[in-house]
Amino acid sequence: MKKVSILRACGFLLLCAALAPAAPGLAPWAGEAVASGEVSASIPTWVPHPDQPFDIMATEVTVAEFLACVKAGNCTRDDADSRCDAADPLKADHPINCISHDGAARVCGYLGGRLCSSVEWLAACRGTDGRAFPYGGEFRREACNAGSYENPSPVGKATVAVASMPGCEGGLVGLFDIGGNVSEWMSDCKGDYCKFRGAAYMSNEPIEFFAGCSDRCSGNDRGLKSGSVGARCCRERPSAAESGQSTGK
Repeated sequence: MKKVSILRACGFLLLCAALAPAAPGLAPWAGEAVASGEVSASIPTWVPHPDQPFDIMATEVTVAEFLACVKAGNCTRDDADSRCDAADPLKADHPINCISHDGAARVCGYLGGRLCSSVEWLAACRGTDGRAFPYGGEFRREACNAGSYENPSPVGKATVAVASMPGCEGGLVGLFDIGGNVSEWMSDCKGDYCKFRGAAYMSNEPIEFFAGCSDRCSGNDRGLKSGSVGARCCRERPSAAESGQSTGK
């Protein structure tokens, strides 16, 4: 029988598939690949919101970015479960998953940002035209890596490389995967209960509730490390003088 855990979700209950076991044959940790130079993290690309004073990362935080944070000493190995994407050196360009809320906050700080608020995330998802889904007005199952246990995404029950599905761009130009791949921790917390938004490769039904830009969301204890939850970062808009010195684009 498939195990489920019950999560609170903005006023209603949400059923979430239990964490799948690690695939056989994977190394227990891929951080050694970063230390040896086999895996490197690129400078994150920031997408400015044209109407609001914040930037948002073009992609979800990748495995390579998280492992670089560990190497720099800003994150710890325990921030993410090593049974997930962090265990696979071939998934350096996939989103980091099985990461706790506090680990997500630490990696965002390392990358020059912070976790997005729900207000910022929704503004980015809706774009400048108030769209219902990041890619338009109607839900398109094939656009993003969004599925459920009963109805897998077009690419199966696993993450894919960030920005590898061109149809999953929006609501801002250059913003990828906000409607799929992994859900994303928000800065919004009440005690130890924190929100995450966006659909994932393994979401709850109906998928379109979570793949869109409505105020529906999910949440759990800040220590949760789920295979379907990762991170994306936001930051205040740098001034012209600061942006010339910034490591981000």
